[in-house]
Amino acid sequence: MTTWFRRRLDWFRSQDLILMAALSAIGILVTAFIKLAGEVSEQETDAFDRAILMFFRNSPTDPVGSPSIEAAVMHISALGSVAVTTLIVVLVIGFCFLAGHWRYGLLVFACSVGTGIIMSLLKGFYGRERPDYVTHLDPPGGLSFPSGHSMISAALYMTLAALVARTMERRRLKIFVIGTGAFLTVLIGVSRMYLGVHYPTDVIAGWTAGGTWALVCGLIARKLGHRGDVPTPHADTGSVEPEHHEA
Repeated sequence: MTTWFRRRLDWFRSQDLILMAALSAIGILVTAFIKLAGEVSEQETDAFDRAILMFFRNSPTDPVGSPSIEAAVMHISALGSVAVTTLIVVLVIGFCFLAGHWRYGLLVFACSVGTGIIMSLLKGFYGRERPDYVTHLDPPGGLSFPSGHSMISAALYMTLAALVARTMERRRLKIFVIGTGAFLTVLIGVSRMYLGVHYPTDVIAGWTAGGTWALVCGLIARKLGHRGDVPTPHADTGSVEPEHHEA
């Protein structure tokens, strides 16, 4: 029994645990999205959606907070808009190409384009309309499920956070960067519920779909890092240098 256990332990230690964890997370997120979408289609989430939306309201037409809070939430929500995220993508791609990391730039481009395509397909497939029992503080456009702002922010900001974290050596800095990406993603999603333009289940679905795509892009970035195509921290000095691996 001891020999068997040691063999299994040695096998486990030899595996790529990060890859295994990422693939497991992707499977969990995809399963969660499919289950949530099924419940939404059968209108089993109506009570939950209404309760959360009304949590942000004094009445269907009166959101909690002063006009200045409403304005602040509008600005936060804009961080997940197509206009703002497109600007960020263009600037990041330009920086990557100027820095000589064109594969890095192509990955960011693929992340943004892929997010847009998947989001459009999902919205068209489910065809859910916007909430109709609360006032929309931000003029909505298009269908509701999944939330575009939530999906875009999860995919883009988490992917960028993962890429930036790869250039850092200290664990606490990596955690801070990843945490910042997650915080922005959550904040943008909550803002969409506060503004009354998305059901909570729209936002959750956007987070799961965007998070799945971010994990896929993160795995690609990791593969590029192993090939020396993206910058990673130097083991001795902490400076950022491309990795080089012998064939």
